[in-house]
Amino acid sequence: MNTTSRAIIEKWYRKLNFPSKFDKEFYEALNTIEISESTSIEGYNLSESDGKRNLLSFLYMCEALEKKYQNMEIPESILIDTLEDLVRWTEIWSYLKKELYLGQLTWVSWHMNMKLFKIGRLQFAMQKTDYHMPQFGIKPKDDIIGIHIPSGEPMTPEACRKSLEEARVFFDRFYPEYKWEYFTCHTWLLDSTLGEILKPESNILKFRSLFDDVSHEEPSDALLGYVFKWQSTREEVKSITPTTSLAKKIQQRINENGVFHEAVGIIKKYLIQPYVLKNILKMRRETISLRIS
Repeated sequence: MNTTSRAIIEKWYRKLNFPSKFDKEFYEALNTIEISESTSIEGYNLSESDGKRNLLSFLYMCEALEKKYQNMEIPESILIDTLEDLVRWTEIWSYLKKELYLGQLTWVSWHMNMKLFKIGRLQFAMQKTDYHMPQFGIKPKDDIIGIHIPSGEPMTPEACRKSLEEARVFFDRFYPEYKWEYFTCHTWLLDSTLGEILKPESNILKFRSLFDDVSHEEPSDALLGYVFKWQSTREEVKSITPTTSLAKKIQQRINENGVFHEAVGIIKKYLIQPYVLKNILKMRRETISLRIS
């Protein structure tokens, strides 16, 4: 790997603020591991099991991705917020593997091919729905905007609403050719049974109330990997010492052989409130001005 490639990889390692605890392993990998130097995620083997090579390769591809954002005039803040998932999944998989490791490649490839963006508190992906919802005129393979919820700051209703409003503006401005009518979200956070163990003022329950409809619930232990450590099993959870009140309640329910679910929620792409419309018009005027100049 040449000096220029190493400099690009180091630049993005620093720009994304990877924790200093990874520095020793990162620089050892940077000086010893060869990468393909492909600038496109389409040419990358998403089954690659060398987690350090994965990290170096994805960081190298950030340079080309930045240029694509710039060509479309997408704000750099959205690029950085979106790419923070590289740090998040490096931390998760490094903990599991006991060494510097980037996993979850299929998921983070969405970020690299500009199908997913973090806009405010939430992430949004241009994707096909898997569900048949005749009451909304939705059938499988229809285009939708999928809502995804990264870990991080609190999921307050205000932050989530603002994120949804900004996402509508974003996709209308930067992807006007993408025809969609609904946001959908498939997550354990919409499990109706959580109402039995959470307080009414819980942000999780308030998040559920943002949706026009929540249905298609199916049994799932997906929440264990988010509340405890990634890939946790029921047996492991029974012996873990809970560190939050939510974890304690979930553990208690596990011990009672309780069932959890994943559910699908839907939000219509409705008319935007006046103060948001004002921001849209401002953005469109700026776009027109840029094109004229």
